[in-house]
Amino acid sequence: MKTLTDRIAPYFPWLGLLLIIAGAIAYLVTRRFDLVTNLLFGGGALLLLLFVVLRPDDVRRFFGRRQTRYGTTTLLAVLFFALIGILIYWIAYQNPDWRIDTTETGSFTPLPETVDLLKNLDEPIHVIGFFSPNAAVQQEQAADTLDSLSAYSDLFTYEFQDPESNPLLAENYDLNFDGTLVFIRNRGAENESFAKANSLNDNDIHAALVKAINPVEKKLYVLTGHGELDSQGFGPEGMGTAIGVAEDQGFTVEELNLFTAGSVPEDANVVALIGQQSPLDPSELAALQAYVDGGGSLFLTRDPVDSPERVAAEEDGINAWLQSAWGVTLRNDVIVDQDLAQAGQQFGLSFLADSYGLHPIIVSEMSRFGTRFDLARSIALAQENSAQVMTELVLTSASSWGETSFELLSTGFAQPDGDDATGPLAVVISGDDTGSGARIVVAGDSDFITNQNQVWGGNSLLFTNALNWLANDELAIELSPRESIDRQVNIPQTQLTMLQITSVCLGPVIVGLIGLVVALSRRRRR
Repeated sequence: MKTLTDRIAPYFPWLGLLLIIAGAIAYLVTRRFDLVTNLLFGGGALLLLLFVVLRPDDVRRFFGRRQTRYGTTTLLAVLFFALIGILIYWIAYQNPDWRIDTTETGSFTPLPETVDLLKNLDEPIHVIGFFSPNAAVQQEQAADTLDSLSAYSDLFTYEFQDPESNPLLAENYDLNFDGTLVFIRNRGAENESFAKANSLNDNDIHAALVKAINPVEKKLYVLTGHGELDSQGFGPEGMGTAIGVAEDQGFTVEELNLFTAGSVPEDANVVALIGQQSPLDPSELAALQAYVDGGGSLFLTRDPVDSPERVAAEEDGINAWLQSAWGVTLRNDVIVDQDLAQAGQQFGLSFLADSYGLHPIIVSEMSRFGTRFDLARSIALAQENSAQVMTELVLTSASSWGETSFELLSTGFAQPDGDDATGPLAVVISGDDTGSGARIVVAGDSDFITNQNQVWGGNSLLFTNALNWLANDELAIELSPRESIDRQVNIPQTQLTMLQITSVCLGPVIVGLIGLVVALSRRRRR
């Protein structure tokens, strides 16, 4: 009579193999030998050992078969080469600095300037990647990027945190966006400093690393008291998103009422007047002029004169000062650009500019994204001072014009005439006085900074790059451009159809023919 052990022992090898396979899968998922993984491997090995002890005759018969001997030889050969591969992988995994980038353009290698920074680190840099479960794919991409960075320095380390489950840590680093990398120098020390990168872009990574190593204090004052855009608002017409990005760029942002303050504080790096709807008091204008004349930096936006309030604002002296001191003329018009207009518009008042001047503010990513403007005015430049370098930063298309009749806003129709400036027209300009050190950026539209338009990557880049340039913190350095190779293959539809038919049908047809040949050969032998 068979005992219970005799009845269940034949299943031990299969159960043991299943447990070992499960243990291997658990290790691949967790990348560590924890309690569950060790129990699975140990349980599988124990079942195989019990089978050998309890059924030695079955083991001898199994290994005595000719098929088993041949199969065992093949299995041992496969295991031998697999172990060699595993050993090579383990050695390479333990030495992350052994890296070979086989891509033609070095797509998985940091830029040379970034590599130089990492190799010369003398203080630890720790990166915390804040990724929620919704950004799991981005976290995997970030892990690859950070792995490539850590290969160049033992002082560079990283970890990932979920901002939803660890909100206090996220708040400690003023987190604004999911998917942010925080670069921290001397974490936990008194002289700790940090900088943030909101993307895996080469420039963002390099800039955050530079700022963490050499923190720069930058103060931005946003003027209030004249109906400007709400710097704290996150509605469609506010600019809380843009201000948050500026803070991520290292700016400390404060609101400033010049009427009560009387002058611009001495710690100001940049003063911004955005979306003004009522005139400045003469004392405010005098304080602003004194600040810029003394080498200060001004970011200014002035929208088209489409309301009675803005008519009064036009007479506060800013336009006259810009024209006399900088040669900047804010035309009294509204830009119409039907070539670059938003789809479905009868009239091109909302357009996506994609033409730019040569300037540190302008980076290659802007051409990829474009910059969106809604109801903008054009700007003209005249060289008034040889020490001033004036640049048209953003331009409309050649078919655009500056419509001087504001009736089009109600009628929805206009044609260019002799009073209208013709394209390409400047929407944003910059000025650099090499004598005094003063810098200005003037835009004929405020809407490009609002929350509803900051989703356009070019708008955010234009605003933050302009602020950094005005603050003399040009971290959009001349980084080595990564070559882009177009590897697109154009396949005619007929060839594509043939490939689809071949890939779907060829395999089953070949297998079927082989089966038919085997069946016929066996029948003939009978």
